[in-house]
Amino acid sequence: MEIEIRTEKIWFVRSGKTRFYADCDKCGGQMLTTDEAVNYTGSGSRTIFQMVESGQLHFRETPKGLLLVCPASLSQNMEKTQKE
Repeated sequence: MEIEIRTEKIWFVRSGKTRFYADCDKCGGQMLTTDEAVNYTGSGSRTIFQMVESGQLHFRETPKGLLLVCPASLSQNMEKTQKE
């Protein structure tokens, strides 16, 4: 008789922050918070802010001032930066 045991771990991570959902007006992708963009790219928040200020990224601000950035424009600009 053979017995097969399968286990699965599920982790729930709660940061206490509200998740914001917004789509990019230019390409339709779901926007990322600055923290998500930093995790997505592995770069620092300063880099993200510089890219926004220079007009390289599609972005929007929430009524409370939270910056949201477009992952498509972020990917395109990170690829350009890596090639240079």
